[in-house]
Amino acid sequence: MTSAGDERITFGLPADDAEIIRSAADAEGLSLELFAVESVRRYAREVLADRRLFRVSDAAWGELEAMLEAPPTDNPRLRKLLDEEPGQE
Repeated sequence: MTSAGDERITFGLPADDAEIIRSAADAEGLSLELFAVESVRRYAREVLADRRLFRVSDAAWGELEAMLEAPPTDNPRLRKLLDEEPGQE
């Protein structure tokens, strides 16, 4: 799985953690290495999902700020829903 451009990451685990990870890899029919890489990659994407930089023009940013600062428009259906006691229909 490694090639000239790959980076190797090595770490130690308590025996009980290693056994759980091996069992999960076996259950998925994956090698320990592939299971670990996929698991770490998935978790890394989750961590980074909320930490993205969004670039917008000054005009678009101004529009967003105006929408956020404007009072909400009246929505009778939503108001009715929020005024109802839980469990009522």
